Amino acid sequence: MPAVYRDRLQREKMMSMSQAVHRRWVPTVEQLVYAGIAVLAIISRLWALGDRALHHDETLHAAYSWYLMSGRGYMHDPLLHGPLLYHLGAFFFFLFGDNDTTARLSAALFSIALTLSPILLRPVIGRTAAILASLYLLISPVALYVGRFFRHDIYSVLFELLVFVAIVRSAADPRPRWLYLGVTALALMLTNQETTYLYILIIAVPLVAIFCWQVYRPGLALIAGLGVALVLLIFVLPGTAVVDGAHHARRDANGAIIVERPGPMFGWPPLEMEDNGYALLVRNRSDTDGGRTVWENAVRYLADIGRFVWHPAVIGALIVLTGVVSLLIWQIWFRRDASGRTRWEQALARGEPAALLADSLRHHRRWQVALAIAATIYTLLFTAMFTNVLGLISGVAGSLLYWLAQHNVQRGSQPAHYYAVILAIYEPLLIVGAAVGLPLVIQAVRRRWPEALTVGLIGWWSVAAFGIYTWAGEKMPWLTIHITLPLTLLSAWALAKVVAVAQLQTVLWQERWMTQILPTTATPTALADNEVAGSGDVASPPGGGWRWIEDWQLGALGLPKGSVWSFGLLCGLIIGLGYLLLSITIAAGPASPIQPWMALLFVVILLTLLVVGSGLRWGWRIAAAITAIWLAAFIGVYTVRGSVRLAYQTGDVAREMMVYTQTSPDVMRVVRRLEEAAMRRGGGTRLPVLYDNETVWRWYFRDWPGAVYLPDGRLNGPPSEDIQAVFLLQENLDRYPENRAYLEGFVIQRYPLRWWFPEDQVYRLNGGSLLDRLLQNPFAYDTMAQMWNYLMFRQPPAGLGSTDFIIAVRPELARQIGIGLGGSLRMSGP
Repeated sequence: MPAVYRDRLQREKMMSMSQAVHRRWVPTVEQLVYAGIAVLAIISRLWALGDRALHHDETLHAAYSWYLMSGRGYMHDPLLHGPLLYHLGAFFFFLFGDNDTTARLSAALFSIALTLSPILLRPVIGRTAAILASLYLLISPVALYVGRFFRHDIYSVLFELLVFVAIVRSAADPRPRWLYLGVTALALMLTNQETTYLYILIIAVPLVAIFCWQVYRPGLALIAGLGVALVLLIFVLPGTAVVDGAHHARRDANGAIIVERPGPMFGWPPLEMEDNGYALLVRNRSDTDGGRTVWENAVRYLADIGRFVWHPAVIGALIVLTGVVSLLIWQIWFRRDASGRTRWEQALARGEPAALLADSLRHHRRWQVALAIAATIYTLLFTAMFTNVLGLISGVAGSLLYWLAQHNVQRGSQPAHYYAVILAIYEPLLIVGAAVGLPLVIQAVRRRWPEALTVGLIGWWSVAAFGIYTWAGEKMPWLTIHITLPLTLLSAWALAKVVAVAQLQTVLWQERWMTQILPTTATPTALADNEVAGSGDVASPPGGGWRWIEDWQLGALGLPKGSVWSFGLLCGLIIGLGYLLLSITIAAGPASPIQPWMALLFVVILLTLLVVGSGLRWGWRIAAAITAIWLAAFIGVYTVRGSVRLAYQTGDVAREMMVYTQTSPDVMRVVRRLEEAAMRRGGGTRLPVLYDNETVWRWYFRDWPGAVYLPDGRLNGPPSEDIQAVFLLQENLDRYPENRAYLEGFVIQRYPLRWWFPEDQVYRLNGGSLLDRLLQNPFAYDTMAQMWNYLMFRQPPAGLGSTDFIIAVRPELARQIGIGLGGSLRMSGP
């Protein structure tokens, strides 16, 4: 913390109690800004929350939450991630009732909390950076969409940020509050989603490296060697199995996996996790499985897990891990040098921060309290309040084994560049922020700026998250938020630093803005020195009081008062002209004498001339900073437009890459019309219906007393007279020809049940996709036109794929619900 802040805080602490009581509280501009962000976050996260049909995964999460609330219990299943989401869902259903809105309510509230949480980083990244981070989380398309989505990721990323806050705040303030906050957040994260293991790996690497550097530097080589050995033993040296399309391994008569290729060097067989069938077997276990007692099932469960553990590669990994950890413990805490002191004692004597912080865990039994907090959360949630004791085993062992197997399955089959494409489409500002921020992080660490530790961790977190999620076998759009969170912190800090370095904070913002005001006695050089060396914040003058920046100070910067805004106006006019020219040239067609690339080149030339002229007039540092600020502002406009469109306009239409696959609006529309028809008939809000094995119906017909479930989607005869509607997947209608005969006399309409984004035609490198053509010939008319239409209007170059369903209703009901609107009433084939 800069000395000016320490002095100011000390003065405030010395104020008498009577002065503090009688002083009239006046909100600062900073507080008003956070209040405004909070209001906008509440509105943006809660507005029209239930208007979009629940996604396939959301219907499962909502249904199992409803089962838990209804007293049907819960058993942890790693396939559907951790128990926290379901307990939160059940709690909100209990409070507010069960519907699409309340299903997403807890996610929306966590999203609001995430938006405001950068305030906890104010002391370490600066006030400006903290506000910029909150502002971007408010408008981020990924954060807004995932924050209104009943999936586990929004809960996890909030916990990720809280753990990070606890780490960096405890480095300067070792009070136990930060330890308990971090442990609580980490335990909740573990009970929510298996991405916790990736996060622990990302965060542990720099923390262990810092610890070894300060306490026992040879430990760095040991840790690096351990990491390489574990990767080789688990991912390289085992063999590969013969698997089918679902990645189930073929086995011989004795149950052993049939080897496709023995492992290198030692010829080891494949690991059990090569078999997705094994992963499904060990992912969880019921306490009463097979009618056995919980202890018998526990023994069987551990024996099944042991099939993985007793592989020579796993045994070798455990031996190496135990050996290296034991060696480090001995070298640091037990081995004494000639002076009779251990390396740990020497580090404490030197006052090494890592050693002092670790040593503080002994005080007042802090580590015991922290362990008790984590164990309590883990036990209560994974056992579903002691109703599924074997959740204690599946919570870690089942989760790890199942998701290690999914790395090989590669669900989604996404390419390595998947997240790069999503970031380019939805979060271009974060790409620019990373390009500016990472060099600044390196500079901060090399020059040992006060915030070097924090921003160094943020920079590592950003790079490592992008790398590890790109490496992971399963890539999904909602996982992008685990990448965008650290990138948001990095970009916010970088933008604040760019402003500070160019001495522009006091130019762009007005009096009393977050108490960042230029002292009347300060010179521009002193201001720059203070901001570069610190967190980018400027303190008030020692005597108090506030002044507008003086004309002579602006003159010293070479900047008249209106220059910044004039630059922004010119930049906006050029970008607006570019938008107009590109729209006209693309609409004119390929025969136009002015091609889109010419319009783009013209805009680039104008912007270059503007920047060069500004650099010659004001200096290159200031010109570069002004350019970065205004480009960030205009890219922010694109970001806001993308957020609004994704969250409120096309969130249930798979023209968005972030949507991936989505329940169509027709599902909710048809169900609602049936409810309205039932009310008009005076028979309540539910009609007798038949529905097949599509999981979406589990949620939407959960409390329909007359709803009858068809496990295999096959009708055993004509529906009884009381059945008013039948819901079947189109594939079930086609698979069983008798279904058509039994539905004779019903009015049938086909609708899309679930549709998906045209991946092959947009971003896969298959030789003909839009991305392929963009890389090969980016200035071709068709390529630029299709790219423009997608970026600006979300018009993909191909139609949406879909899985369809049919609704068959009685003729008199068809007239009441308007079933034929938008389609034929005739029987429809595939």
